[in-house]
Amino acid sequence: MDYEYSVMGSIFCNADTLTASADSEFTYKSYIFALRKLNNRISVSLRGLTSSITDSIPDAASAINISTICQSIPEADVTEVCKLLSEKFACTASMRKGYEVYGNANVFNGGSDYEVIEEKWFTVEFDNGIPKS
Repeated sequence: MDYEYSVMGSIFCNADTLTASADSEFTYKSYIFALRKLNNRISVSLRGLTSSITDSIPDAASAINISTICQSIPEADVTEVCKLLSEKFACTASMRKGYEVYGNANVFNGGSDYEVIEEKWFTVEFDNGIPKS
C-alpha cells in the first residue's frame, strides 16, 4: 500500500484576479503554495519549502519530498493559509489536507485493481476571512 499526502485548495473568484495581482506563489512561514488559474477559480497547492529552510537541512533535496512536506504541515497552518488567501482575494477559499491510500482492490470479474482504497481529509473554508460552517 502506498500513502499519498497532499495539501490543496481552491479560491472561488475570477481567475483574472491572479493575473492582476501578478502573484503565482504564496509563502506562509517556510511553505510555498503555487497559485494557478483554473477556469473561474484559482487552484492552490503546496509546492515545497523555501530555500532558507532546505539549505539548513543536510541532504534536503534527496530527503524531503512533497508528500512528506504535506504530511508534516500542521492543520493550523493550513487553516491560516486558507484564511489569509480568502482575505487577500476577498472571496471564498477552501483548503484541504489529507491522504489517499493506494492498494489492491477487488473488482467484479474476480481480479484486482490498484486504486484508492482509503482516504482521509481535513477541510476548512473561509469567506472573506470568516470561517464557513
